[in-house]
Amino acid sequence: MSRQVVRVHFIDKSCKAFSIDQNTTAAALRDLVVDRIGLKEDACFALFEKKDDWERCLEPEEKPADLQLQWEKEKAERKKSDTEPMFLFKKKIFLKDDDREMEDTVAKDLIYKQALHSVNSSEYPVTIPDAIKLAGLQCQVVYGDHNNAVHNSAFLVPNIHDFVPKTLIGHKKPQEWAQTILDGHESLIGKSAEDAKMEYLNTVKTWGYYGSTFFPPCKSVGNRNLHSKVLIGVNYEGIRLLKPKTKQVISEYFFTEILSWASSSGTFAFEVGTQNSAEKFTFETKQGSIIAATIQTYIDILVQMLRNGDDDDDDDDTSETVTTISEP
Repeated sequence: MSRQVVRVHFIDKSCKAFSIDQNTTAAALRDLVVDRIGLKEDACFALFEKKDDWERCLEPEEKPADLQLQWEKEKAERKKSDTEPMFLFKKKIFLKDDDREMEDTVAKDLIYKQALHSVNSSEYPVTIPDAIKLAGLQCQVVYGDHNNAVHNSAFLVPNIHDFVPKTLIGHKKPQEWAQTILDGHESLIGKSAEDAKMEYLNTVKTWGYYGSTFFPPCKSVGNRNLHSKVLIGVNYEGIRLLKPKTKQVISEYFFTEILSWASSSGTFAFEVGTQNSAEKFTFETKQGSIIAATIQTYIDILVQMLRNGDDDDDDDDTSETVTTISEP
């Protein structure tokens, strides 16, 4: 059987090439990636198909070779401004307890780079003080200890967009950003790159939306208390509805409150409340099935954690989640 080369990309824009055949599944390709990069704690990582701003997690039995053939057929329909479709390997599931991942240097590096991308692309809303702190830690990872003879504003300005969230870059002049960041960098002398990564991650993990999967803005249908368009975010706690431009939280619903969810080719809906008094939210979106699948993944993991006895916190409401949620 003839073989072909497939390239798998990573968040930091690096990529690795793999040899596959027509029958190689997405699960098998994912395992090849895990082995190649030496990732031990791989349970929460997945392979995605990425087309411009659209991403979806591949099903285990899908055939990457078939997808590449489909991309080739679609090539004539793509605009010149569209980026080429790709396979992307990244963390899919973010759980509260990730101690084992943090002990795996490969996993920690991948998670750090994903957090870095989410911050600097403004996927996560960031305050200016946090942006300065995080950029200083990023400098420590990239450049090591501060050296006054080298690390001045003129040194950092050409690459300032790599260190400052894109929605904040206009709040200061490039020289001001650079000097403020380097002042923070100087205070980190003696901190190892691994410790700087850990401090960076510990900072972003305090944010309520850390680890959320955000889906493109969608139209709210018949939801009187919502804006006409909202952003849907899903993480290990539940669903958040946010304002598209600022990502300000409009409302949030923990899995313990969600009764059911459903999707079609053009909609996503969920119900919250009790069996006797429920409120339904409906949205027009082409990503309904992906949203539903993301929710189901978290629920499956929470159920498995309970079965394995991993969750020993008596105050945790996970057990209530398992008994109250039903999928239509």
